Amino acid sequence: MTLLIIAASFVFGVLLAPQVDVRDSVLLLLLLAGLLAVPLLISMRRSSLAAVATVALVLGVMRVDLAWEDPTIALKAYHGSSVQVEGTVSEEPSVDRTVARFPLRVDRIRTEGAWEETAGVVLVTHSRFALLGVEEGRDIQYGDRLKLEGRLEPPPKWEGFDYPAFLARQGIGTVVSFPDITVDPERAPHPLTLLHDYRRDFAASLERVVPEPQASMGKALLLGIRDSLPEDLVESFRETGASHILAISGLHVGILLAMSLALSTWALGRRRHLYLLVPLLLIWLYAVVSGMSPSAIRASIMGSVYLAAMLLGRPRSVLPALGLAAAVMVAVSPEVVWSVSFQLSFAAMGGIALLAEPMDEWMRRMSADRLDRSKLLAPALRALSSTTAMTVAATVATLPLIAFYFQRVSLVGLPTTALVLPAVPGVLVTQAAAGAVGMIDTTIAKPLGWLAWLPTVYVTQVAHAMARLPVASVETGRVAHALVFAYYGALAAVYAAVVHRQRLVRWTRGLRNLEMPLPRAVDRDVRWLLLPVISAGALVWAAALTLPGDNLQVTFLDVGQGDAAFIETPGGRQILVDGGPDSDRLMHLLGERMPFMDRTIELVVLTHGHADHVSGLTEALRRFEVKRILQRETELDSPSYQAWRSAVELEGAEVIEARRGQMITTDDGLLIQVVGPPETLLRGTRSDVDNASVVIRLVYGDISFLLTGDMFAEAERALVSAGAGVDSDVLKVGHHGSRSSSSDAFLAAVSPAIAVVPAGKDNSFGHPHGETLEALQPWVPDAGLFIISDSGAVEITTDGESLWVDTER
Repeated sequence: MTLLIIAASFVFGVLLAPQVDVRDSVLLLLLLAGLLAVPLLISMRRSSLAAVATVALVLGVMRVDLAWEDPTIALKAYHGSSVQVEGTVSEEPSVDRTVARFPLRVDRIRTEGAWEETAGVVLVTHSRFALLGVEEGRDIQYGDRLKLEGRLEPPPKWEGFDYPAFLARQGIGTVVSFPDITVDPERAPHPLTLLHDYRRDFAASLERVVPEPQASMGKALLLGIRDSLPEDLVESFRETGASHILAISGLHVGILLAMSLALSTWALGRRRHLYLLVPLLLIWLYAVVSGMSPSAIRASIMGSVYLAAMLLGRPRSVLPALGLAAAVMVAVSPEVVWSVSFQLSFAAMGGIALLAEPMDEWMRRMSADRLDRSKLLAPALRALSSTTAMTVAATVATLPLIAFYFQRVSLVGLPTTALVLPAVPGVLVTQAAAGAVGMIDTTIAKPLGWLAWLPTVYVTQVAHAMARLPVASVETGRVAHALVFAYYGALAAVYAAVVHRQRLVRWTRGLRNLEMPLPRAVDRDVRWLLLPVISAGALVWAAALTLPGDNLQVTFLDVGQGDAAFIETPGGRQILVDGGPDSDRLMHLLGERMPFMDRTIELVVLTHGHADHVSGLTEALRRFEVKRILQRETELDSPSYQAWRSAVELEGAEVIEARRGQMITTDDGLLIQVVGPPETLLRGTRSDVDNASVVIRLVYGDISFLLTGDMFAEAERALVSAGAGVDSDVLKVGHHGSRSSSSDAFLAAVSPAIAVVPAGKDNSFGHPHGETLEALQPWVPDAGLFIISDSGAVEITTDGESLWVDTER
């Protein structure tokens, strides 16, 4: 353990440096004293470990004090100034609803004079819909060469979170918001640029062939892309302590190593050490496809050291090697020691090295007699034992760090991991196959997308179910440093007791007398058919359960402050009216409602081009095969509407220019009437774009729905005076319940029995307005008024004679 103590001393010196103020002369004297003490102690035949450890500690302090350079200092002189900078996008943009953020590695800056060379990283925030690329419809990508003009600022300070320090650990000390951006059309070729292009194409392939949110799960597991994961799913994994399933970094590479090593040992045995090659290649392949993020690289280095130690000896010799790897990484980049992912990586690998083998041996001893009875299950259960042991070891070793940094500990983490883990290899294999084949041909890849959906939906449903348990996790509050050290001290004591004295084995021997009957062995020739047969049966049942009924179903989706309606006809055809402001949210909602094997939308209707209606639809065109589009072109110059127009051109669907009086019929009895706008659009109104909204009326039997877009009272009066048939049983209230719409004359002409107001929760517009709600009272009883911010999604079903309403909340 000598090497481990020396490495730990150096790392501790790096940690200690910011906390102490010691003169350089004192450090040099301590270093000299330690160096002189080493040969003296050796000559006296005494242990020199304390002197060597002291030298390592002083070197750690000096590495920070003497060699530390603030990577953010070069640009700090320009804070508060409007400047021009040039640089290269150093990471793939991170997208959050309508905003994208990315770091720009700056190499030139210009204020008032000539261009000057500089160095630094700026965090840029801009609109995700800005068409800034060299190709129409392409957004900024990794490796793009940009010129920015904007105001450089220091990172803002947030209450309860040191955001400047968080960015500083990434080498970022400057931010700029919504600058003017020019993209250099010459994109320099680079291996990482090609890698990011491949990852982007692979992600797009998954989105085309796998439903949501399963496609987002695939992107997270395979590519490390988590931007589009729904918040409720992320929260479920967080509550259950299974967040390591969702991403590639630190702890997650440790879990991958555990899984792949167990499976490789089971498949290849331990002869000639070939079983170590598979996990080595897999963790580095994971690092590559994840974009070679620093956290994944660090974890892969530690994983490689672990495998190398296994090759040279036994896992118990791994910890000193891991310590050496950590010390080298800290020596190269001292700031890494404060990285959460670095600490989790080291703790996970250390836990696997120390605890996994004793746990695995204990579990095998417990079940050895019973496993020998089944030739079919024994190898699989032994692999499961190894995987479980490594997972438990990594979880136990990282528990205090998770509590310290995230102030929450899961009480169902181990059972959730045990339930989810067996399906993860299936998720990885099927998602990888669907994405790879989808890059070649989408049609061929669709059946693979169905297969990918099956294990992935199992993983997501288990996470949701476990998170709903009464005490899935507990808030720990702030955890003191002393408690973290006390935990690891106690863990070390338990490890010593178990490994060296074997005392804890005695009291468990009685459990070996328990009988656990196992299923009878299945013929070797047919056992490999079990998995495909079970998978095929599950897919058939899932498809049967999602078959459409004989009714028309209209769902007003909860997309926030926006508008979107999903219509499923009696024959199972889908119609989408508007898409809301958030494309990721819309994709997840469609994934919940559309059959997993259906990637076609028969008709998309865009009422008008404002962002809260069109933003989500652009992604729908990219993800689904859309047969027809109903819209009315307007003179609107906005990034979201221009992105929609570009997507329409690429889709190749039949585009219908909406005109009053048009009718679209389906062969299952649904009639779609275009009520507005008229041939000649209104001009000079308070909002010409809103008043040009496409208004449609759905008629099925004796029941009708009126979807009004965002038209104002001027357009409503024009409809009524023109004698347009607007009488309907269900009214989608116009303009989110604003008082600019829902005039008395219009409501009298519609005379609705049910009204749905698509207003987002806590929206800044005050929708729905009190005057609008008062205007609805004479026509709609309280039981027939549904405000989506309160009720969630509103699902209305009709057989052509009666109506049934179901709400999300």
